[in-house]
Amino acid sequence: MGVNFGAGGATITAPHVDSQTSSIFAATRSLVFAGDRIVLASKVGMRKVEGAQVPADVYQLLSLDAQTGTVKDSREFLAFNSLKVFATNDGHVIVSGRNVMRLTPDLRDAGSFEFGTQNSGDLENVSPDGSALGNAKLPGFEMIDTRTLKVTELTEEPSVATSVNSRGFVTDNPYGYTDAAGHHVINHAQCGGRPQFVTDDLILETGCKTPVVVDLRGNLVKVLPVKGGFSYAGVSQDGRRFALQDTMKHERFVIYSLETWEPIAEVKPDLPGEEQSWSAFSPDGSMFVVGSPLKLTLYRLP
Repeated sequence: MGVNFGAGGATITAPHVDSQTSSIFAATRSLVFAGDRIVLASKVGMRKVEGAQVPADVYQLLSLDAQTGTVKDSREFLAFNSLKVFATNDGHVIVSGRNVMRLTPDLRDAGSFEFGTQNSGDLENVSPDGSALGNAKLPGFEMIDTRTLKVTELTEEPSVATSVNSRGFVTDNPYGYTDAAGHHVINHAQCGGRPQFVTDDLILETGCKTPVVVDLRGNLVKVLPVKGGFSYAGVSQDGRRFALQDTMKHERFVIYSLETWEPIAEVKPDLPGEEQSWSAFSPDGSMFVVGSPLKLTLYRLP
């Protein structure tokens, strides 16, 4: 596969299997900023693996120069479901597939994490500031420091997180928050959808008639004045900005300020994703990248 970069953005050429845009998990966990790079994971095929009953998905991990779109480095990874990519708070990348690897922006090994003797775990959420990952064990739940890969166990109870902050996780069944102090019920009328942390203390719900933001006690902080049909599309690590994707009409992304709660920019990709395009903020919220394996476009925000 290759990448062509022009005025309209970076276009990734064949081979192409799918755009991995069937959910917010795929869309917000396939593309990240890492230092002066943009790192993405694109599914390019399948392969039989010795000892496995089903073939593994083959992913190409690419590291692009964030200024030019040039492919600087690439690596191949195998996964039996999807390959998730997370940005850390120190300019590195965590890749979760068959194994969990911590990588430098140029995709060199910088550490690894083992799920344990039972090889059980589901690592799919990172805190908004990039400092912690959530690992749902079978059963139990633990937090993983993205710099040291040190584990802090929170509970041995079966738990399924929708999002994590630096200290714990939120779940919608039952609706509540769990950290080292235990489980706390969030007394807010659940609207559906998946609660997402936008800061350590604020939770975004997009399943309501209009998206709302609540705190960890369930107090209503803000109602965003947009109608339904929006989904979560990412947050900047500095806690300044987050994005919503409008799925009702022609695909567009609305960038909001977490300081004023006002929209500051709107992005309309020329080539929309099949369902939800990949999206990611730079750590300082000054840039926003949108796309899929077919095309990536980098926007500088006001």
